[in-house]
Amino acid sequence: MVEYAKYILKLNSHQQQQDTPEEDDESCSEPDITDIASKDPLADLTPSEKETLWRCRWRCGMKVPQSLPKLLLSFSWAERDNVSQVHLLLDTWGTVPYTVALELLQERHPDPTIRQFAVQSLDSTLADHQLAKFMLQLVAILRLETSLDNALVRMLLRRSLASHTVGSALFWHLRAEEHRWPNPERASAILEAYCRGCGLEVVKQLVRQTAFIHTLTNLAQEVTQAHRCQEEQTNELQRQLQHRQLQQHQHLHHLPSPVIPGVDLGDLKPDQCRVMKSATRPLWLVWDNPHPMANHYTNTTSLILKRGDDLRQDMLIIQVVSTMGQIWHSEGLDLRLMPYTCLATGNNSGIIEVVRNARTVYNIQRETFFGAIQLHTCKLFQWIKMNNKGVKLDRAIENFSMSCAGYSVATFVLGIGDRHPGNIMINTDGIIFHVDFGHILGNFKKKCGVKREWAPFVLIPDFVQVISKGADNPKESKQFRRFQELCGEAYLALRKHRTFLITLFSLLVSAGMPELQCVDDIEYVRKMLALDMTEKEASRFFHSRFSAASQGAWTYKVDWFFHSMRNR
Repeated sequence: MVEYAKYILKLNSHQQQQDTPEEDDESCSEPDITDIASKDPLADLTPSEKETLWRCRWRCGMKVPQSLPKLLLSFSWAERDNVSQVHLLLDTWGTVPYTVALELLQERHPDPTIRQFAVQSLDSTLADHQLAKFMLQLVAILRLETSLDNALVRMLLRRSLASHTVGSALFWHLRAEEHRWPNPERASAILEAYCRGCGLEVVKQLVRQTAFIHTLTNLAQEVTQAHRCQEEQTNELQRQLQHRQLQQHQHLHHLPSPVIPGVDLGDLKPDQCRVMKSATRPLWLVWDNPHPMANHYTNTTSLILKRGDDLRQDMLIIQVVSTMGQIWHSEGLDLRLMPYTCLATGNNSGIIEVVRNARTVYNIQRETFFGAIQLHTCKLFQWIKMNNKGVKLDRAIENFSMSCAGYSVATFVLGIGDRHPGNIMINTDGIIFHVDFGHILGNFKKKCGVKREWAPFVLIPDFVQVISKGADNPKESKQFRRFQELCGEAYLALRKHRTFLITLFSLLVSAGMPELQCVDDIEYVRKMLALDMTEKEASRFFHSRFSAASQGAWTYKVDWFFHSMRNR
């Protein structure tokens, strides 16, 4: 392609000399290019910005390599000379970070040479566990490729055959997506290519896992379709599992967990399995831990099998929250997030990891009748103290404060709704985390046409009581002031990495998730990050929303009360 580009340039008689780095205008300033490159993927470039990037294209490659996605928008692709010059430029550009490479794989960059360059950068910069982490986006990109034989599919197959971590992720993401592809036979062809090359033992494992999920999904449908109460459904589930324990032993016992890499499932424990109290009636399933050191860690492994919800949306939010945690860590903030594992295994079905030693806020509060309405705001603090004696208590409170700051900022930026006490959890070490992401990007639930959640994020008095270590006037405590500062720092850190965060969403617009249907849906994230403001203005904006969350806690108080009354 490079030789062809040189040939095209040579043919154009109007071009008097070869385009070289020396032609770059010395008036080009690196800060100007950096500012343009930092614009998020959905922002439009002005004519002046386009002119600057094209005039300074050689300097872009040498000094600001992350500017490549914007440079590709700065010229007309109908001009053969321009395209040839960009292809030549790529030969000197060098590898770009994976955050930039993913942006290059958006639909707006269809050129095969550009996409091959992006894939080469991904291949050289992503470790196996990172490649598996972004498989949700990569499979969505595969769906839109114009040809089955392309650079991305070749790279993914090669890496999958070399790493079981990557291969397992590719297999299950394709299984969950293939019915949505415009040409499902393409997904089947990729799956077949992987299975033909991965080896007999891996194929046997995948067959067992597929049969395992098929058996449990059918059982969930059979048990929950009957019009019976939850207790009757649980009894029927346990009876069926006892029967299948004999009839289909190989499907349900002693196999690697599809959802938690590196974890093996032992004997199924039917007497501990149950149907959960939820609209979709998920199954809570428990296995023995067969690891020789299980007594020193955990004796059982629990998973939730869920039908009726598109778990790809949960996977996206868990992935983005995990990415936020890495961003904060790189900025010197250890916010101790706990993104659990979730795997979509088919059409509106999947498996969710159960976090050990954790309880919902609802279960902690309901020990007293009025706990839900939060007349007794010390209940949560008392529970943490009960599980953390002596010197462990300070560490648990610190865990709570740091993780609460992280999830407060994350749920605010991502517009996560339906935040009731049943989907906010705390483990015995004090780490708080959110689950169940059926409502995102500002799609808050309504009751009789009225929005139920008015506060920007959950900051109820129970949380403030823990953060302040039980102070009499918690919002005036130094701990709460530090918590507010921490939230502000976390928010500004996300703004620095806005391009990558928005890229993760934009790559999935065509995937057909319930609440990510078009580019306009991502506008909520852009608005919450205040991308049209300066950093000082954005900081003031966030702190105003923080105050609104603190002062508007009563709205959650009322909503949680009615939720608890419905579920008593």
